Amino acid sequence: MGRIKIKDKNRIPKVVNALGNGERKARVGVLGTGKEAMIAAVHEFGTRITVTPKMRAYLHSQGLHLRKDTTHIVIPERSFIRSGWDENEREILRKLDKFLLEAVQKGISTRSIMNAIGLETKGKIQKYARDLKSPANQPFTTQQKGSSNPLVDTGELIGSIDYEVQ
Repeated sequence: MGRIKIKDKNRIPKVVNALGNGERKARVGVLGTGKEAMIAAVHEFGTRITVTPKMRAYLHSQGLHLRKDTTHIVIPERSFIRSGWDENEREILRKLDKFLLEAVQKGISTRSIMNAIGLETKGKIQKYARDLKSPANQPFTTQQKGSSNPLVDTGELIGSIDYEVQ
């Protein structure tokens, strides 16, 4: 009987090395602490703004006449980050599974996989924010903006959605 020679093609050690310690994370959203982060938080969670005499006078000068008993302006929750993730989670996780399979087959790094997932998630959340229609803007806001899309004005908010790999 002849000898059987088995050539081991076990890539698991190479993949484990390429994937690192598994501590990588991708953060997706409006990152930072600037103006766009504040606007994102207001829309994501909603807020109540106390009407001051100065604000009442300014809004009156702009054509929005508040009733005397109006003490707050309510900006409703328009969750675009959490809801955008929830709507796309299955598809994004399927893509992650595909990327992990490629990592096993080709030895792709964790950072590369997380960058791909971060970019994919960023695009899905931006699309969700652009397509969001409800709750609608107050008619005065629509008139001022020239658009009824609640999260689109200058494009800065949606453009500020980004990702980072940690």
